Amino acid sequence: MTSSRITGIDALRGLDMLLLCGGASVLNLLLAYTGGAPDWLMRQFRHAEWGGAFTCWDLVMPLFIFITGASMPFAFAKYREKGGPRWRRSTTRRVLRRVALLFVLGMLVQGNLASANPAQMSLFCNTLQAIAEGYLIAAAVLLFCKLRGQIVVCLVCLVSYWALLRFVPYAGNPGGLFLPDNNLAGHIDRLLQGAWHDGTPYSWILTSLSFGALTLMGSICGSLILARRGLHTVGLMCIIGLACLLSALLLEADTPLIKHIYTTTAVLWSGGWCVLLLALFHLLFDCCGSRLAALAFPLQVIGCNALLAYLLTEIHGPGGHSIWQSAVHPLIYGLAEQGGPAADLVRATLSLLLLWLTLLFLYRHRAFLKA
Repeated sequence: MTSSRITGIDALRGLDMLLLCGGASVLNLLLAYTGGAPDWLMRQFRHAEWGGAFTCWDLVMPLFIFITGASMPFAFAKYREKGGPRWRRSTTRRVLRRVALLFVLGMLVQGNLASANPAQMSLFCNTLQAIAEGYLIAAAVLLFCKLRGQIVVCLVCLVSYWALLRFVPYAGNPGGLFLPDNNLAGHIDRLLQGAWHDGTPYSWILTSLSFGALTLMGSICGSLILARRGLHTVGLMCIIGLACLLSALLLEADTPLIKHIYTTTAVLWSGGWCVLLLALFHLLFDCCGSRLAALAFPLQVIGCNALLAYLLTEIHGPGGHSIWQSAVHPLIYGLAEQGGPAADLVRATLSLLLLWLTLLFLYRHRAFLKA
């Protein structure tokens, strides 16, 4: 039976979720409490403005999408082994259910679905929906194609999205515009979503090609690990990652790196870093045996229940606080206030620690929330 759990993938997913669920806030507050940090470093904890320099915080979302793809070859190998001759039919049903659930959860997190008022809802608005789009495209490829097919479709998605943004005219405008309120991807979103558009410069519909390409980058790396784990695969992923970064630098002369609409340049740049990070984590936690397993475990605890951690910390209630904040605030408020000037840092640290302990309890009892 093919193992569907790879320590390096789980740990990398855990690191990504750790940052999003409070780790970045703790680091931010710690830097501020210890005397601050250079502005260039603090910028790494904020999203870049339109067309601005890519930051570490901008990597959080594409890393989620990429890791989803990296896990898929292992999951699909398991479906194939268990599903028999009709595994594609049962897997297709599973894929469609997961896509629908992720899409609805995305609307619940940021699309005001809980308001039950269509006038207040946004259709596309959240990372989970980007994952759903990328997962759907990658799943269709994995159902029928091996590694070579994944590479071909990934390249087709990248080139197609680049060509559409660069050359297709729209609404009286020439192709090749990359302005916050005037670009093809944003125009299609506003046109098709109408009143359900969230009003931000982020795009989702045409940009599904980018999400699909990023997910396929992950699935390509996952397929390489599945076929041959070890230093050879680490080296190959390093070559792929560096090639993506170099391609992004060259393409930037033609197409700007804009994270909000995930231009092909942005996909290559973020994807290159994702591949290199996976190569590092695969080297440390899969190739080095059990020597570093203890270091991976805290991240695995979060990575194996990433969806639950995300929903607890991102879904907001009537008071504007997340489910998790509302639950732990009464428990830690008094203790945190004893920290004086460091009260905010103590509060954020205790909240993160309690979240990890909750996830550890679930991990020990093999209780995982899966879409």
